[in-house]
Amino acid sequence: MKKFLSKVKNDLFAYSFLFLIIFLFICFILFLFNIRFRLWFIILMTVIFLLSLIAGIIQIAIRESKIVKIIIIILTGSLILFCLFFYKVFLAIFSFFLCPEYVTTLGGTKYVAVVNQGLHNASIYYYDYYGPFLMGTNERVYGISNYNPFTDNETELHLIYFDDDGKKIYEKDVNYENGKIVDEKESDNYDAKIEVPTINDNVLYEVKFDKTVIRVRKTEDVMPQNMAVSVYKSTDSGKNFKCVSDSIIVSQEAKFIFLDENIGFIISTGNIWLNKTSKDLYVTTDGGKTFETSKFNYKNDDVEYMSTIDFPYFEEDILHLECSIYTLNDKRDGYKDVKLDFISEDNGLTWNLN
Repeated sequence: MKKFLSKVKNDLFAYSFLFLIIFLFICFILFLFNIRFRLWFIILMTVIFLLSLIAGIIQIAIRESKIVKIIIIILTGSLILFCLFFYKVFLAIFSFFLCPEYVTTLGGTKYVAVVNQGLHNASIYYYDYYGPFLMGTNERVYGISNYNPFTDNETELHLIYFDDDGKKIYEKDVNYENGKIVDEKESDNYDAKIEVPTINDNVLYEVKFDKTVIRVRKTEDVMPQNMAVSVYKSTDSGKNFKCVSDSIIVSQEAKFIFLDENIGFIISTGNIWLNKTSKDLYVTTDGGKTFETSKFNYKNDDVEYMSTIDFPYFEEDILHLECSIYTLNDKRDGYKDVKLDFISEDNGLTWNLN
């Protein structure tokens, strides 16, 4: 052992690279088992490598001739001074890549939470905790919030849980106070036909019927002006959510409403085109599991589309939808606005002029 330490002491430059190779090899082996080192430990190993490398360079310089020695010392000193002078710049650059880590507990399970603070919200990635040095590589839970829940005094957090294969299991919302989860307080002011404020822009619509909560959530943007949405449902007053539908492509202007637990509508742009091929009004009769395009039995050669005035609604158990058109007047020498009242007897699948 003394001989080995003596060799290291006499050749720091070479052994610093040997140290780096061994460390990278261990990282690779751990990665095969879905394990990696914690960020603080990686930074520590990097600092040790750089310090030993600099010491090794100085060590080589001392052994060389005076000219080579002076050149090496000047270059090494310049490099150190450069790093010290611009260290704030380096910290600012690496802050985009070095996300803070927090050890936390969710549902009795210990995780390492990695927080990526963006301009508009914070993304939190939860990984398995394997002690102070190690953590998992598979994302177990994903959270999104307006602020960092571990540093902000109070914020709301939407959590998505995954199984071992990376598939969504369920979702729920929690409140964070001083870095810890507190019980969610339910609001007594839900209105079944009013859109309520949500914690982030991905939740586009929410409605509650007794203990059933239905949400329409944006899953991704589809260029240039469309998005994919899915329906999520909770049967325990919003504590846990489960996706119940496939993705549907609609415009970024789309509006949503559920009249009860089963019947719901998506108005894509607000215009109903009369070419029989466009998908402007979607309807579900099974609580969001499947959607179909509504059909309108209406023809007018003077107009290309109708504009929806309001959401579909029930009146004396009859489903109504009010639209308007801008068409030629009776003398056909000008234009006028005409309101149309459509009714449906099959829960919105087919509409006829009233």
